[in-house]
Amino acid sequence: MQTDARRIAALSLDRTTGRALAPTLPDRCALMLLDAYGWLSRSFQQRGLYRACRLAGKLLWGKRNASIVLGPDAFVSFPASDPYWNRMLLRSYDHEPELAHFLRALAQTDYGFIDCGANIGYWSAFVASSAGGGKPVLAVEASAPTFALLSSNLAQHSDKVRAFHRAILDRSGVEVRLNDAAHEARGIAAESEAPSGEAVLSIAIDDLIAQAGWQKRRLVVKLDVEGVEREALAGMEVALGADALVIYEDHGADPTHALTRHLIEDRGFDVHLLLDTCTAPIARAEELDAWKRDRTRGYNLVARRNAESWREVLG
Repeated sequence: MQTDARRIAALSLDRTTGRALAPTLPDRCALMLLDAYGWLSRSFQQRGLYRACRLAGKLLWGKRNASIVLGPDAFVSFPASDPYWNRMLLRSYDHEPELAHFLRALAQTDYGFIDCGANIGYWSAFVASSAGGGKPVLAVEASAPTFALLSSNLAQHSDKVRAFHRAILDRSGVEVRLNDAAHEARGIAAESEAPSGEAVLSIAIDDLIAQAGWQKRRLVVKLDVEGVEREALAGMEVALGADALVIYEDHGADPTHALTRHLIEDRGFDVHLLLDTCTAPIARAEELDAWKRDRTRGYNLVARRNAESWREVLG
């Protein structure tokens, strides 16, 4: 399937070629200045870039859309005012390059991808496209407005992707309420939070797998579920018993590395940190002290129950 150029918003960037489309002079000037700052700020983790992109989005792109081309058969669109995603219009910024490298390494492996907390479908579209090997995907997103964007972005891969408007939990059919955080941090409201967000039904990953008829598939499960990772793991014990590979995030703001500690010490999992061109084994949670230097970002890791599985990418 070739990217339909008619559907790509006027403001766009092809991440494979670096070709940008910015139709107005203010667009071009803003992107040039943001890109210059993006390059200059790399030495200090591009601090301030998010705020600069938010300001540009508010002043210039409030009612417009933007698109990122991921390859000849995949793109994702989003509101151009969204600073979490509009940074991707800059050549100086790359979204989780370590995860892209890992998923490309899996392109020749036969597996199904479960994207929990899929947001607008960036990684679902990547994996379903030729860039990720054209894999089948189950994409799960709890927020209704974000799910609408997800569904639109994944329509190009309707033969490979199924989308579910559900919240991931350890059991299915429970009505939960989301918090009011920005979409990239939105999740199930904690007991200490006012449950003022939308209501959505939960689904356990094992039930999702059974519903899709994926019980015999080899699985990679990406968890981006904002604070309910342990519940998500508890709801996928069958999948873990079948050697599902888990991709998860350990945030730089957590100095205790709580989720990694749980996986290693409580569950006995084999854990690797994803780097831009390789992976690094993590035997003890404390080893992450040397890697987690930026408190504003998440660090992607992978975990497997059986250290002999997935040797084609983890050795």
